[in-house]
Amino acid sequence: MKRWFGVLCGVLVSWSVAAVEAPPIPTLPGLGASGPVVPALMPVTAESMPSVPLRPLPRVTGGAFDLRYVSVGQLVDLLYGDAMHVPHVIDSGVLQDTRLVSFQYDGKTGDLRSFVKLFLDSQGFKVETRDGVDFVSKRPTSEVREPELETFVYRPRFRTADYLAKAVRPLFSGRFNMTGAAGEVSPVPDAPQPPLGAASVAAMPSLPNPLSGVSSADELVFTGKASEVRDLRRLLPELDQKPGEVVVRGWVYEVSNTTDKNSAFSLVAKVFNGVGGSLSASNGLTEADPTALRFSSNYLNLVISALNADTRFKQVSDPHVRVLSGDRVRLNVGSQVPTLGSISYQGVSGTPVQSVQYQDAGLIFDVRPTVMADAIQVELQEQMSSFVATTTGVNNSPTKNTRQMRTTVSMKDGEVIVLGGLVQDTDTATTNSPGWLPRFLDGHGSSRGRTEVLLVLQVQRV
Repeated sequence: MKRWFGVLCGVLVSWSVAAVEAPPIPTLPGLGASGPVVPALMPVTAESMPSVPLRPLPRVTGGAFDLRYVSVGQLVDLLYGDAMHVPHVIDSGVLQDTRLVSFQYDGKTGDLRSFVKLFLDSQGFKVETRDGVDFVSKRPTSEVREPELETFVYRPRFRTADYLAKAVRPLFSGRFNMTGAAGEVSPVPDAPQPPLGAASVAAMPSLPNPLSGVSSADELVFTGKASEVRDLRRLLPELDQKPGEVVVRGWVYEVSNTTDKNSAFSLVAKVFNGVGGSLSASNGLTEADPTALRFSSNYLNLVISALNADTRFKQVSDPHVRVLSGDRVRLNVGSQVPTLGSISYQGVSGTPVQSVQYQDAGLIFDVRPTVMADAIQVELQEQMSSFVATTTGVNNSPTKNTRQMRTTVSMKDGEVIVLGGLVQDTDTATTNSPGWLPRFLDGHGSSRGRTEVLLVLQVQRV
């Protein structure tokens, strides 16, 4: 018992000694004070610390952003939620905006919040700040400022107003109008569409004319934004250049006395070689066409004279026309033959009415040249047709025999090509009888012939 009492007394004595020898606790400096680091064992008083004035924290301008192909709604939510950390309320119409944009901000100059406001304003949104909270919503329609429109009047020099309007209309969002000589104003028409269910019978389909330079309008009026008017002023003089023009010369022959081994091409080659020329196969777009030949035009007049003097060559037509680039010329030499059409029933009584349609017969020559920098592209259709009596089927309507060719060739200025291959075979049988002799004594005869249509074509740039 005495032992435990002694231990307890020793512990109390050691505690008292430690309390006497412990150093005093140093005094902490006031808030906002700065200075050198003071060791913990040195007694420091608050009066010895210098007072430093408080300074505001620097403005956080935000980091750098480079976002591509992101929707507007996702971008606005990202900027307010993860970048600016500003109390905000975003309208549902803004968050549901799926337009794709690219957003790039370097973070070096300016304030991110101001940059975001400019971006939202360009997208048709508005930002209202009330009590430190940004309210982002769509701008009402009444607040949307309509761009100021300007009117520009252009007087064409070489091309027509219709041609220029159709060429530039897909590039501008403004409105085009054309004025004629009498002052009429009409909008630029769209491409005509055929009525539903409409049908017609024609001798040969015409070549399409996509962009004709023929129109009665002589002024082009454009109404649009100032930037579009500025671009249109620079573009129209580049398009309003003098169009190319060519002279198309053609000679159409019907060649007879041809056989399987003696075609119209071989006859032309013999005639041409006889006048000192040389005929070679095509080396252009008709290289794979065995029914096309091309030669120089140095001896053209001499060759034509030689063909006209040959009895095997019958000249059907020799059209010589002058046409603008891109326009179509059509030549029809022949007659219009009436043919029976559809039957319609009129009135309550249902009276049948037989319609009559007239179809072209003879030679139809349809050509459209397109002048380019180094070549002339020619779209050509040629048809020779005739009507004969129908022996089978509908006997009241004639039968049309047609030989037709359609091709596109690329020619040089002044070059001559020969196109052919439209062959027609005819078989004729005759019977000669006096009438009083038996039939086995009648005279019988037959003949077989072959004709081929040959076209000699030349185009020259004016």
